[in-house]
Amino acid sequence: MNLEKEFLPYEQALELKELGFDEPCFGDWNYNNGEINYWYDEEIQNERTNKWFLNLEEQFPKMNKNGCTAPTFSQAFRWFRENHNWQNSIDPTADQHSRQLGYNYWIWNYKTGEEYHTMPKNRPAGDWEYKTYEEAELACLNKLIEITKTK
Repeated sequence: MNLEKEFLPYEQALELKELGFDEPCFGDWNYNNGEINYWYDEEIQNERTNKWFLNLEEQFPKMNKNGCTAPTFSQAFRWFRENHNWQNSIDPTADQHSRQLGYNYWIWNYKTGEEYHTMPKNRPAGDWEYKTYEEAELACLNKLIEITKTK
């Protein structure tokens, strides 16, 4: 099983860190070699990726400025929901004629009513924004980061 696909890519994990994400994770991105270190036990997870890693950042800020915890996609989406009121949905779309499948995302803020999505009206049939669920998921996460940075 490829566990790495469950975690945010390094660039997005670092962006979340900059936005204030500091929750316990099952791994961290190694700032030296760009690989994920995984932790499996809850005690180790909390100690190593939260307390240990964040404390190390305080002690050695220059050395660790590019390191960060490695949240899963579900952790990141939950964090946006609980801390910034952003909900999201990644939906399959299919053309009734070609039955070609694609994916789009929809983001909304349940407090302000703001919405962002990749399903504009008048798009030609079969012209889907993203070909795979994973592409749409990453694009949705990038949009959430962008929105939160501008607020």
